Amino acid sequence: MPVRVCVAIREASNALAVEAVARAMEWADLVEIRADYIPDLDLQRLFYKKRGPVLFTLRSSQEGGEFAGAERDRLETIVEAARLGADYIDVEFSAFWQAVLDRVPKERVILSYHNFDETPGALEPLLDSMAGTGAGIVKIATRARSLADNRKIARLLASAATRNIRLCALAMGREGIPGRVLGPLWGSWMTFASMPGSPGTADGQIPADELIRRYRIREIGASTRLYGVLGKPLGHTLSPQLHNAAFAARNMDAIYLPLEGTGLDDFLEFHSSFPVSGLSVTIPYKEEAHERVGSLAAEAKETGAVNTLVLKESGWHGENTDVDGFLRPLRRRLRVGRTRAVVLGAGGAARAVVCALRSQGASVCVVARNLQKARLLAEKFQLECQGWDQLGRLRWDLLVNTTPLGMYPEVNQTPVPAEWLTGQWVYDLVYNPRQTRLLKDAAERGCNTISGAEMFLGQAVKQQQLWCGTPPPDGVMEEALEEAFTSRAGSQSPKESTMGDLR
Repeated sequence: MPVRVCVAIREASNALAVEAVARAMEWADLVEIRADYIPDLDLQRLFYKKRGPVLFTLRSSQEGGEFAGAERDRLETIVEAARLGADYIDVEFSAFWQAVLDRVPKERVILSYHNFDETPGALEPLLDSMAGTGAGIVKIATRARSLADNRKIARLLASAATRNIRLCALAMGREGIPGRVLGPLWGSWMTFASMPGSPGTADGQIPADELIRRYRIREIGASTRLYGVLGKPLGHTLSPQLHNAAFAARNMDAIYLPLEGTGLDDFLEFHSSFPVSGLSVTIPYKEEAHERVGSLAAEAKETGAVNTLVLKESGWHGENTDVDGFLRPLRRRLRVGRTRAVVLGAGGAARAVVCALRSQGASVCVVARNLQKARLLAEKFQLECQGWDQLGRLRWDLLVNTTPLGMYPEVNQTPVPAEWLTGQWVYDLVYNPRQTRLLKDAAERGCNTISGAEMFLGQAVKQQQLWCGTPPPDGVMEEALEEAFTSRAGSQSPKESTMGDLR
């Protein structure tokens, strides 16, 4: 089945919608105009000199849209749009669809169903009822609550294919992102994308340029190998940028997806239908992965956390590349074995840092607000520990922050008052923003600084080597990370913080 990318646009005026349709044609096979967002809707001007196929949607407020007028007027507008130039029109299965099907050629009608709460287990009866109307295309959109919900969508698409039903099926939400990328492979008539640089029309939509260039959706086939990052939340992870760039540079038939799930069991259920060749693991599942894998590398055993899974013939093998990623920037700058280090925090990232420093012979003191956790970590590695109130009195060559303080959007926070920054090096594992308040204060106090972006890059490079047998081509992942930071600058949403892939 051909890959059909539908770019959905939402604009606040008719003129802006006309301009957006023209821009969207750079990526789109079909452009959906969400007319319910256009208060000054003018159908004749909207379709005048359109440059490609257009889907017209006027979604009612009862179906998650913005149109609040009379239902009769809405249906009349949909029919008129078909007469004036819309190639396809959308009408909901919950509406009086017969009034549209009687007046618009059936092959141009997309009959849609939306469930904003869940993905039910039995969708085939619904598919049968909708296909029985004679509509040319059926669209079923549900809400994903787990990675495993993608299996339900794939099964529904397979069922439709056996009966020659043209079906577009997807699960909204971040848990449903795999289906937006893999949907065409599963047989979906189209997959929706958002307009680059503009808000999407549904939760989980991927910008069209990313869908085509980063995820290479037009190149995905039955032999494509699947990799991904498992965690929750994953709204701002940069891992797909880095790993997909590396796969493309290798000319490797592979893609790397965000896999936002409810845990290891959820992932394994997804994996049973869509085999994953390698996996990054981030919060909050690193410790769970450590307990569930068949074998462990030395660093993973030491830290008690797994951030990388490698699929072997014997099953899943767990690694911890945070240790190597943390050390890479340090080895280039100082003799770690002669260093007195203070590590802030006592969580999973702190364990990786302590393990790394101790492996090089450094002297380490753990400082945490939760003194009990600090003591447990210190006992495990036979270290010194202190309460947070003692931090200002400690002497150190290297200070490492493993806490989330200073992470976007709380960019003005810092774990350490500037006057306490009296050592030589400050290393902040927070990588968003790249220059945290802590690093800025440290530089002003004359300290040398290391950004968490370097650790993030280092651990990702190591993951590529574990999965592929060789390091990625020189500079590819560095360039991808720089591009990611550049494109993200100024576009952060205050609604969600970046938790990062290291914690």
